[in-house]
Amino acid sequence: MENVAEFKQKLLELRAIYSKRKDDIHKDTHHIDAPVEKDFAEQVVQRENDDVLDALEEESRQMVSKIDNALLRIKSGEYGICKRCGEDIPEQRLRIVPFAEYCVKCADEASKP
Repeated sequence: MENVAEFKQKLLELRAIYSKRKDDIHKDTHHIDAPVEKDFAEQVVQRENDDVLDALEEESRQMVSKIDNALLRIKSGEYGICKRCGEDIPEQRLRIVPFAEYCVKCADEASKP
């Protein structure tokens, strides 16, 4: 694959974005920069918000993991090769999902029940 450096740069940029998001959410949910509200009603609202933030933090954590795996595949020379069928993942797909592990066909098959 010719554009590996371009994809690596994109992955590093995405990793920075998701890492920052994860860290910011962690600070928010653990009230590092702002204490827990004293008013009980406000605490309830804050806790409900924390549940949503926990889900967003987990999603960011998963994205960082996927990106790290893609960076490892670049390092090992396996980037852009479908983990299921061994065929090349189309560059157009990698432009949309730079951490893709599977070609479109295999991703579709894997998502079916």
